[in-house]
This record gives sequence, structure tokens and C-alpha cells, in this order.
Amino acid sequence: MKARYSRRKVSAALLGAVAGSLAGSRVVFAQTPETSSPVAVSGDALFAGVTLEEGVAPTIHGDVTLPATVERVVTITDGAVDAMTAVGVTPVGVTASSNFESVAAYLEGQVSGDVAYVGGWSELDIEAIIGLNPDLILADRYVADDQYVLLSDVAPVIATGEIEVPGPADLQQWEYELLVWGHAVGKLPEAKEAILGLRERAARMQASAGERVGESVVVFRPQPDFPVVMSHAWITGVMLTWAGFRGNELTERTPPPHSGNSVSLEQLNLLDADWLLAATRNEEMSAALESYLENPVFQSLTAVEEGSIVQVSGDLWSGATGVLAGHAMLDDIERILIDGDTGR
Repeated sequence: MKARYSRRKVSAALLGAVAGSLAGSRVVFAQTPETSSPVAVSGDALFAGVTLEEGVAPTIHGDVTLPATVERVVTITDGAVDAMTAVGVTPVGVTASSNFESVAAYLEGQVSGDVAYVGGWSELDIEAIIGLNPDLILADRYVADDQYVLLSDVAPVIATGEIEVPGPADLQQWEYELLVWGHAVGKLPEAKEAILGLRERAARMQASAGERVGESVVVFRPQPDFPVVMSHAWITGVMLTWAGFRGNELTERTPPPHSGNSVSLEQLNLLDADWLLAATRNEEMSAALESYLENPVFQSLTAVEEGSIVQVSGDLWSGATGVLAGHAMLDDIERILIDGDTGR
């Protein structure tokens, strides 16, 4: 689908990040909707709440002793694949993404073609993991207890815990996970560098956005029975915020990651925004979007009337987390929202 680009000028409070430097210290500036004054966050301040001790890693199950040498890493969550790729570590085993076949499309070409697949989102192949003889297994807080017990007999499992994230300027959950996993494989400096690099890129992007700053964007996954609307507190919304864009009333009050099944087809008016990014994963979702476009309520939305609705990768925009996912989202934000390339 090809959509027309609109050049509306929207008056709104500045959001997102604007980067700079002070006395050689890397600093990220953020602005909040409540106050238009900048909030300066140095790299040291951003990472201050994370304590990482040599030889151990904090996990949801307590501190785990790290092996002296880590050469063979298996990742069993998409975020960990992203993290390892970001710090230059090639896993020997990974799980398939939501396409159930391979890593997410944005990572294709960056993950070795020789990597072994050890299952997917819904089911792990424990025997395949054992056969890879890993030194370390990287997981997140969602790993099932029975799987954790089995995997812990194979190698130390670094299942990251959950942190409190007060707002978009603060350390994000996926940034914390990158720090812990990076520390576990001896790549903590690279992890910090990757985090600050993403924030600084977003800041530069906001500076180049001009009159686009403050426009509202809703990211949703079109499904036959109901739309799944991404929370503005999820990574998708954080990337938009850092780049200078805002959500709408629904996305701002929706807890991360998304609305689930709480928005019916009769409530499509709740998606109203200057821009709509339709995160489609397959033909069924593309067909669902076409049916939405025939719905009178959906047709009345600002973005639909203005031709500012664009399909984006569902693997990325409704499932992926991590620094490299953030860069891929910024690629789309720059191409679509700033440069105006709405063609597919």
C-alpha cells in the first residue's frame, strides 16, 4: 500500500532526546510532556543504578556465578540475540522470532548463517541446546521455571530481572538487559557504548525533524478480530519519543507492551493520530488492514484521511526489543516520518 505524505504542522510539547557533550562527558538531554525544560542524563547517571560485580550476574533467580571463559553462548530470547549482535558476540544457538523460521528480518545479515536454531517463542528444543555445549545461556524474566531448572543443569542461565522505568529518559528495561548480558560475556563497555550511541542518534534525528516534532503516532498490529495497539511506554513509543514524536491518549495510558484484546473493532476511533504505523507480520494481518480501510470509523481517522498510514514490519515494531531493534525503528522513523517516504 502506498500512502500520501502529509505536511501538517502540529503544535505540541517537545518530547524525546537531544544530545550534547559537557567537559568530555557524554550527555543525553530529554524533554518531558509536563515540562519543556531539558533533563540532562550523563552516561554515568544513566547507569548509576546498575551494580554489576565481577564474576557474577544479577538474575531474577539471584546472583549467578559466571564461567571464567565464555566462548559458546546460546540465546533463548529475541532481545538477547539483539544484544549479543550489538556487542560483537556471535551466539552458537538462537531461537526463531515471531516468523517461527529465523531471526527477525532486521537482524538478517548480521547473525551468522551457521547459527543453530533451538526452538521458538512457544517451545524450546532442550536437546538441541544441550548438544551445543554452551558456556552460558541468556534468557529474560519470562523463562518458564521448569525450563530454567532444566537449562541450569546445562550451563549458567542469565535470566534478567525487571527494573522500574519511570519514564523515557530513564534506563529502559531492554537497556538494562543489554548491560547484564554484556557484563556476562565480558562486553560491558561495548554495551554502554551501544546504549549511548542509540540515544545520541535519536537526539540528532529529533534535531533534524523540524516542524514534524510533536506529531502523534500510533503503532498497531491489525488483526481480524481486534487491533493490538502498542503502548507508548514500550520500545516503539520510546524510540518515537526520543525522535520527537508523541503517542495519543490511548497509547499514553496503555501499559507496556500493548493493549492485548481490549480494543474492539467498534473502537477503532481510539487509534486517531497524525500517523498510523500498521505493524503487519503476515498475509492475514495485511488482509485485516485492508478490511479496516473499508470500515467507516477507521476511514474517519486523521491519518487515514490524510494518507499518513504506512505498513511496517510486525517482527520489528510489535515484537523486537534491543539496541539494534531501536536503530531499525529509527531507520523507519527517519524514512517515513521525517523524510516522507511512505511508499513500500
